[in-house]
Amino acid sequence: MFHETVVRFGALTAMGPTSLAVRAGEFLTVVGPSGCGKSTLLNLIAGTLQASSGQVLYDGRTVSGPNPHVGYITQKNYCLPWRTVAANIRLPLEFRRVQRAEAERRVAAAIRQVGLSGFEHAYPRQLSGGMLQRVMIARTLAYGPATYLMDEPFGSLDAQLRLHMHVELMRLWRETGSTFVFVTHDLHEAIALGDRVVVMSGRPGRPKFILGIDLPRPRDVVALQGDPRFGAYFRQLWDAIDVH
Repeated sequence: MFHETVVRFGALTAMGPTSLAVRAGEFLTVVGPSGCGKSTLLNLIAGTLQASSGQVLYDGRTVSGPNPHVGYITQKNYCLPWRTVAANIRLPLEFRRVQRAEAERRVAAAIRQVGLSGFEHAYPRQLSGGMLQRVMIARTLAYGPATYLMDEPFGSLDAQLRLHMHVELMRLWRETGSTFVFVTHDLHEAIALGDRVVVMSGRPGRPKFILGIDLPRPRDVVALQGDPRFGAYFRQLWDAIDVH
């Protein structure tokens, strides 16, 4: 929960007064113009950025430093090139000093969940962009955070691969029961994935419009784009976004 949170960088106010609650177990998507504070919102939840005023609460407690209950997945590939797929996924478990046998069990399970079986001993240079994103997701799955923060993770993928990743992400969300906060510039993506869509205003960013998405789950991310309600949601979001 954000309570009248404000973020400033010197004379620049990146995020204006913001009050927003994220529901446990929901899939919340966030859209808005460039520079409006979408990534700032995720950094506040992760505890990698502190608000200039106001407070950020996670499960009723103030976030005052790195939040151990969240996993953060970005568009950028942070795989270590000298480590195999399995070793990259195991990395956060090593930091947390998880016992070797338990770590291997978690890594194997995460690899199965994201469909990378058979690539355990491959190196990042041998993988496609979509497979690298799966490694990043599996790395987070391995330590099982209660909340997944995703900052345009599929922005660099082609349209077909992105739709496939949407299907996989929806499956993982159902299986984990975790909370997802997903930042995107793509309104179609925001509607297809989200329970609610938060539209941020131009800088200084703040939630200016929140739209509930009443489309049945599980969702066919291709077929639902032909649903008249999908088009109506798109128009509402388009009208709400300040693109100037």
